[in-house]
Amino acid sequence: MTASHSPRFSMRAMTLRLALGLAVPFSLPLAAQAEQVAGQQQFNIPAGPLSTVLARYADASGILIAGNMQLANGKRSNGLQGNVTPQQGLNRILAGTGLTARRQADGSYTLTEANGASTLEPITVSAASTSNMQNTVNYGYSDIARLQPQDSKDLFKNEASISVGGSVPVNEKVYVRGVEETAMLVTVDGARQNNKVFHHNATNLIDPALLKAVSASAGVAAADDGPGALGGSLKYETVDVADLLTPGDSLGGFLDGRYASNGDAVTTAGSLYGRSNGFEALGYIKNVEGNHYEDANGDNVRFTEPALVSGLAKIAYQTDDMGRFELSHEVVSDDSVRPYRANFSALTAGRPTPDSRNYDLTRENTVFGYDGTTGEGLWNPQVTLANNESELRTSENPLAAPNTTLVYTGITESLSATAKNTFHTGFVDITTGLDYYDDSAVFRYAPDPDLEEKAENTGAFVQFRQTLAERLELSYGLRYDQQDFTGTDGSTHDDQGVSTNVFGEFHINDHLSLNAGYADVWGGTVLAENFILNGAWVYNDVKPVKAHNHTVGLRTNWKGFFLEANSFETGIRDGRVPSFRGGPDEVANFDITGYDATVGYRNQRGGLSVKYANIESEKDGEIASSFDGTYFTIPLGEQIAINGELYPLSNVTLGLNAEIALENDDLESSGVGTKQDGYTVVGIYGDYAPTDNLTLRLAVENLNNEEYTERASYGQEFATVEPLLEPGRSINVSARYNF
Repeated sequence: MTASHSPRFSMRAMTLRLALGLAVPFSLPLAAQAEQVAGQQQFNIPAGPLSTVLARYADASGILIAGNMQLANGKRSNGLQGNVTPQQGLNRILAGTGLTARRQADGSYTLTEANGASTLEPITVSAASTSNMQNTVNYGYSDIARLQPQDSKDLFKNEASISVGGSVPVNEKVYVRGVEETAMLVTVDGARQNNKVFHHNATNLIDPALLKAVSASAGVAAADDGPGALGGSLKYETVDVADLLTPGDSLGGFLDGRYASNGDAVTTAGSLYGRSNGFEALGYIKNVEGNHYEDANGDNVRFTEPALVSGLAKIAYQTDDMGRFELSHEVVSDDSVRPYRANFSALTAGRPTPDSRNYDLTRENTVFGYDGTTGEGLWNPQVTLANNESELRTSENPLAAPNTTLVYTGITESLSATAKNTFHTGFVDITTGLDYYDDSAVFRYAPDPDLEEKAENTGAFVQFRQTLAERLELSYGLRYDQQDFTGTDGSTHDDQGVSTNVFGEFHINDHLSLNAGYADVWGGTVLAENFILNGAWVYNDVKPVKAHNHTVGLRTNWKGFFLEANSFETGIRDGRVPSFRGGPDEVANFDITGYDATVGYRNQRGGLSVKYANIESEKDGEIASSFDGTYFTIPLGEQIAINGELYPLSNVTLGLNAEIALENDDLESSGVGTKQDGYTVVGIYGDYAPTDNLTLRLAVENLNNEEYTERASYGQEFATVEPLLEPGRSINVSARYNF
């Protein structure tokens, strides 16, 4: 069922009016905002509270410092005296505060926690940094903390070009510019993720509360990101002690609590962390429990109770001379009764099945890392050794034998290693190295023998990054991969290929830049999902998957206003789509095209952004349904994300977000399925920090109580599928106490 059209359209109109109204106070002048200049200026700003020093500095230099200014609360700065460039001045003001600044696409800077020991000067943020120029999304710790995400959907809710299907963490899948995460290179703390166990559940079960950074390079990924980046790369990084501990302190912790009225969901979490003489240790645990949530009609959506448990343990040792050694272990699990096919409610045709079965999904990630980078010179080594494993155990009582319990288990594992070094020559930064992975997918059902596919890959890569004439930023590279693949029948297949990429951004002036990128990717043979492995398969013609990607865009910013627009295309050739009965060699071609745009305004009192994306997907030249696109894409159409924040006081934040999906009739007009209904969902929240140690949030999700299915969720275009409806209105209260 869907909501009637007139309330939906009136809600969109109201949302736009709210957004425009919210923007009014943002445009009020705080002071004369001078244009950014490249030369030196004379500054004479006395020492004082950091927030005051930053405000005076922003007025004098024209640099726009936005985001959550609460990070500056309780901190002091030595001020700034002397003749320096605006960027040098910003670094000096933040020195010793434990904060640094992250440059945004609109030319502004967002405060974030600095990495490393608190006695070090914050990392320099240059106006033309090529290290992350290929990132289409780049969230730091302060960005994630401001979102307070409970799942992947919350994490990416402000991005129109990133969609998350599913309604609970165990069935959520991420799509970046229309490309499913299974067709991207996904890493956590540099560890390759091989988690494609079953198409009915989540591929990468993520708890965003553990994260300090998320970045996505859609389409055009760098060679040193890793192998198999068909549709780009998606990188998650977990928190370190330096992200949590107040500068100057050696021991700390926090307690989190959250209550959501829809489903009576209760979240409890806590962490302890400390550092001394270069050593660091961190422990974190989280638990979510509650009841089934209700849709907008007040009906229970069965088998949706929260059951997420997560934990992180991390130890590290760091010195200026030796670099940083780190060992971490992360566990995220979800164990509960779900719909028989967890990514939709029911199927009204086909073979009879029980209404539900138990899904016990656990992802574990163990990583050892060494980072000896200094940002200069010819010796900047990095080493990563990792083991990633996802296990799904389903338990069901078949209709024909209700007293019998059938247990099926799928286990995916990836052993991976990377060793690389960056040479800073003064003219070009060169990153080169080797990487390796040993992936496996095992299906287990007693008393039958285990079924397994394996792939072993060794790669060599080099990536060049440089800035020419202070206006042209370039990143280009190549990699060579050699893979050995083994099928369920024990047959082996060897192959190799070359991948190339190039991305450039030309700054016409201080306010306008143009960018373009292209990548050819060789992905080898991708493992089939565990739950369709067949011991009778015969591997005749195993083809390696390949992809080509291109993107063209522009960015502009002026006195707080910013605009960005991009056109992109991903073409995947010989994408592996095996089936239990059809065999292991089935392949298809996928083409994902689209464009996105962002417009907004930001100053020290808040910001507003409106993002739009229009994405179309085809399989073998025909519009792809959510069934056809499995493993690679999903029908999305037009989507809009609106996000606004206002900081009326230093310890108060007010926010608005809205997700708008326009009606999509591409599937209906092509005869593939019925149209996808449009919807508008609005959320509001307020944060209040009564003390430096306590932060409170009151939020209302789905304020307008819209009945809808998330656009990226499976099956809504099929008459025989009952898709999962999203939760109706929920009033949420949360608190964090730091000690």
